[in-house]
Amino acid sequence: CQTFVGRPKLAALPLNPVVIEEPIQQWGLEFIRELNPSSSARHTHVLTTTDYFTKWVEAIPVKSNTSE
Repeated sequence: CQTFVGRPKLAALPLNPVVIEEPIQQWGLEFIRELNPSSSARHTHVLTTTDYFTKWVEAIPVKSNTSE
C-alpha cells in the first residue's frame, strides 16, 4: 500500500522475560464486573487472582466494585 511505502521500520527490541522462581512471587488480578444476571446472593462482580508460577486461580464473588 502506498501509505506505508517509505516509512522506516522500527528496530525490534529484545524480549526479556520475567523470571518467576517460586510460588506467590507474582500475582495477576482481574476484576470482572456487571455480571448479568447476578447470583442468588446478589454478587454482581468477580475478583480473580492468578499465581503466575503455579497457574493457581481463585475467583471471589463480590457484591460491589468498591473497597468497602
